[in-house]
Amino acid sequence: MDFLTRMTKVIDYIEEHISEDFNFDELANIVCCSVYQFGRIFSYITGISLSEYIRNRRLSLAALELQNGNVKVIDVAMKYGYSSSESFARAFREMHGISPKEACIKGTTLKMFHRIEFQILIKGATNMDYRIEKKDIIKCAGVVTNLGKFKANGQVENRKTGQECWTDFLDNGPDMIIARKYKLYRPPFWQIGFSQTLDNGDIILSIGAEDGGGNYPELTHFEVPAATWVVFSSTGVFGPKAIGALQTKIFKEWLPSSGYEQVMNYQMEIYPPGNSKSKNYTFEIWIPVEKTK
Repeated sequence: MDFLTRMTKVIDYIEEHISEDFNFDELANIVCCSVYQFGRIFSYITGISLSEYIRNRRLSLAALELQNGNVKVIDVAMKYGYSSSESFARAFREMHGISPKEACIKGTTLKMFHRIEFQILIKGATNMDYRIEKKDIIKCAGVVTNLGKFKANGQVENRKTGQECWTDFLDNGPDMIIARKYKLYRPPFWQIGFSQTLDNGDIILSIGAEDGGGNYPELTHFEVPAATWVVFSSTGVFGPKAIGALQTKIFKEWLPSSGYEQVMNYQMEIYPPGNSKSKNYTFEIWIPVEKTK
């Protein structure tokens, strides 16, 4: 099944289960990646986050129900994942500019966020440089955060986003502790970002550096499991779009035709020293793989 077909199946699944408390892992499994990876891929391809897409589709369908039938606002709110009429009204007004009660009036102007459709766009073939690395367990020290599960309304369970974790790490001390106090940043791994999805759906984000064997009371120890990795690099100004672009190419172009498959719900990102705003900056994404049978 090609990548375009998989993405279309994701949208089909969302539409079929739009009013249900569905599991985000089901969406990611269709594209054969983790929830964390899929969130980045979806945002890069569509220009909107997965949570925004689902929220906008639900609020569009909710508006149709309010205009087309004799229904109670609280019933529609509950159907589309809102625990109270107040929270539903806030989200509804933010999108439509009016209250749910006003939407019940015939002739009221409402906004419709349409279902996404994917089309084939043929471009010139491009090469993807990669290398295969086999590594034992990598012992690390840094900051470990449980981001919680993605809920059906698109939000993470009352916890930080991955971007907020990185901002805290870089701006609030841990980065300087690792760099200056313990001098742990060194080749080949430099600064490590390790994300994994647990069996219960929790997303764990660990940021730090390879452990030097010392005592680091301000930091938390974590391990990157032993694996065979395929490693990809991207050169250019760094940001969420650069990560999304590289991950999309990995799952859209490389993995389907490589004879390899991702084997675990985690990945590692490597950030060497340098100016991340420079067009010459290079970072890496490591994906655990094995040969397909």
